[in-house]
Amino acid sequence: MAEAFTFSKTPKQSLKNLAYESIKTAIVKGDLPPGERLLETEIASQMGISRGPVREAIRQLDQEGLTYSHPHRGTIVLEMDSEETEKVFVPTRRIIEGYVAPNAYLSLKDEDYSYLEDLINQMESANEKDNFYQLTDLDMRFHSYIIERAASPTICALWNNIKTRIHSRLLFQGIVKDSLNIVANEHREYLNCIRNHDVEKMKLHLQSHIY
Repeated sequence: MAEAFTFSKTPKQSLKNLAYESIKTAIVKGDLPPGERLLETEIASQMGISRGPVREAIRQLDQEGLTYSHPHRGTIVLEMDSEETEKVFVPTRRIIEGYVAPNAYLSLKDEDYSYLEDLINQMESANEKDNFYQLTDLDMRFHSYIIERAASPTICALWNNIKTRIHSRLLFQGIVKDSLNIVANEHREYLNCIRNHDVEKMKLHLQSHIY
């Protein structure tokens, strides 16, 4: 397996989450292509950690449909099905956000809005640097934060099971480079809709920009 992992551990991040985020990022970016075998020993060696956290991370990736672990044949990276993503995961995203967003203003506080505005500023910076992966990552972090703050645990669990597929779509299908400069403005408009509880504009935004 080629060296595929770049990572930096934050103080509160567990080794399992570190392994999960590193492997997931490599899959989404295409550094680990479909059909690639994932060997716990090699990944653990590259990351300088034990096999246990890697095993737990792969178990989570299996549950999200990014990898498949056969009892006797090991683990492989699965191919992203674009039709499945378009017809199942994107509509599920619209349902989740369409349900959560109208009442998100009841849960979000001043510090939450400040954090979300900071993410938007980082989107502008990523656009200026032409950093496509960072921009899409910030996009997903923005929407994930709102859902985590405003939704029930059940809906959060459903969102966590689809968000990686959505991120992959943004990278490979959804956002075209000519439109990168409008991403930050779209999110600023969306945040204003939530802040002002403008449900009609919110619905229009979700119809136009969630794809």
